[in-house]
Amino acid sequence: MDKEEKTTYAIALVDDEPRIHTMIREVLEQGGLVSRFESFYDPFSFIERIKIHGEAPDLVLLDVHFANSGLSGIDCIPHIKDEHPYLPIILLTGMEDADIEQAQDYELVYYIPKPVRPEQLIRMIRFYVSTARKSGTRVAELKGDLEEHKRLVKQLSTELAQTEINTWSADPKQRGTEDRKAFQRIVDIILPLMHRTELSPHFIADLEDLFTKDFPLFKRTVDAIVRFDTSETTPPGMRIHKFHAGADTYTISVTHKARILYRVISATGKKLLLRLDPDHNDKLIEKWLREYLEPTLKGTLY
Repeated sequence: MDKEEKTTYAIALVDDEPRIHTMIREVLEQGGLVSRFESFYDPFSFIERIKIHGEAPDLVLLDVHFANSGLSGIDCIPHIKDEHPYLPIILLTGMEDADIEQAQDYELVYYIPKPVRPEQLIRMIRFYVSTARKSGTRVAELKGDLEEHKRLVKQLSTELAQTEINTWSADPKQRGTEDRKAFQRIVDIILPLMHRTELSPHFIADLEDLFTKDFPLFKRTVDAIVRFDTSETTPPGMRIHKFHAGADTYTISVTHKARILYRVISATGKKLLLRLDPDHNDKLIEKWLREYLEPTLKGTLY
């Protein structure tokens, strides 16, 4: 269950009219909306505050026009976003169309025309703080996913390199057991990396066979799988062809001869890797499609 979202906020007002500060502060306090209220009477002092102190308020109310400042509210926005990209800003102004269009180039920037109606201001603050928090949370999750992906790719690279060394140094009597363990470690790293792609049991069995027979080609195949899954389009240098003998079946070229057979799962949009064909053997793949795949099309594709 999500934690209950707090209903009071730290709000900063940047405006050169003292009466605006008095009015808005009273509105927010009477509405039970503010836990901390900070007043800034020119844009420079607010920019200095967020650059030096770091911690941002939950929302900024920002005037557009400042007398004798040399800096407008619109000019402030990139400085604020450099420090806090997901800090919501509500512009207080009777903006003209050109100003509105310019302000809308930035994320989480809104406007409310003066004179400000108290009920509208309170409603907008609650809505836009909530929107900003959801955006920030989603971005944090995406960054976390990216860091985890980088970690797994690095771990995979290390495991492949260590396995290659071990194939030359291991006792031949122990190779069978060690190879199985090494292959399973590699698969255990590959599977969490896959977000758009699934590996069928047939494909994993082909991979294991290749692991013991041609490790350099195995490494190239693993690299192709990871690149194929990561990219939404065809990765550079990777050729994809329609396979002539299977409906909605395609191949990915790993080398000029080796290829991967896959299908798109209509229910999920994911790509299912069916077989690994290191020898470009059309007859073998056609036979497999007839004997193992076609009878199961109404059920599982595995």
